[in-house]
Amino acid sequence: LLVVVSLLAFYTAYDKEAKTLAPEKLVKVLSFEEPGNSLRELNKVAALAAIGLVSVALALGPLTRLFPKTFCPYLYFRKPLGLTGFAFAAAHSAFSLADYYKLDVTRMLYNNPKIVGFVAAVLSLVILLAMSIASTKSAVERMGYPKWKALQTLGYAALLLAVIHFYVLETDAVKGFAVRPYGMLFFWLAIAALALRLYILWKGAPQKTSYEEHLSCPLPQDAQQPQPKTCLNKRSF
Repeated sequence: LLVVVSLLAFYTAYDKEAKTLAPEKLVKVLSFEEPGNSLRELNKVAALAAIGLVSVALALGPLTRLFPKTFCPYLYFRKPLGLTGFAFAAAHSAFSLADYYKLDVTRMLYNNPKIVGFVAAVLSLVILLAMSIASTKSAVERMGYPKWKALQTLGYAALLLAVIHFYVLETDAVKGFAVRPYGMLFFWLAIAALALRLYILWKGAPQKTSYEEHLSCPLPQDAQQPQPKTCLNKRSF
């Protein structure tokens, strides 16, 4: 809710030409004075909310490894943030297919100057869908932790594809990559989440080997207790 409200206040209400916030623009969108324009603006809000929520969900893992005492209490939110981000992505995709492409395969694949961005979006959504379906403990038991973990790690690939989609769709031959300032913040948030993952890989942090460990915070290097401290309570499942 906070993400959506902030996007409405600082993204939707932003006037590109005046380069300032224009509350009347937000009122016009929310009042559906021009229904088509309002729906397209809200569709952009859904897209940015999806990128923002998925970015935070994916960043929590690396941040917990780097700063366990600070971010361990928030590890619980990784799953609900990821699922909510996927819901926004699905809503954005459904509207875009109906509004921009008119459910026409030819317009999607053959007469599409933004074909790279379209394919990136489809692949990203498929990965997020698979991750969402396999987000339960029973899925871990069926797949086995190594396969399940590999699937969840693909979330970073999904985010990278979403960034590519974002960049391609918001770039034109005249203005280049032109995004409202608050929208650019979400773009860089996704880049930061990907950079954190690359840093953890470069640092060579120990890989988790079980689902229980996946739900737990890493111990500080000077900790004396051999067992990791679990961030979740039993009611999580």
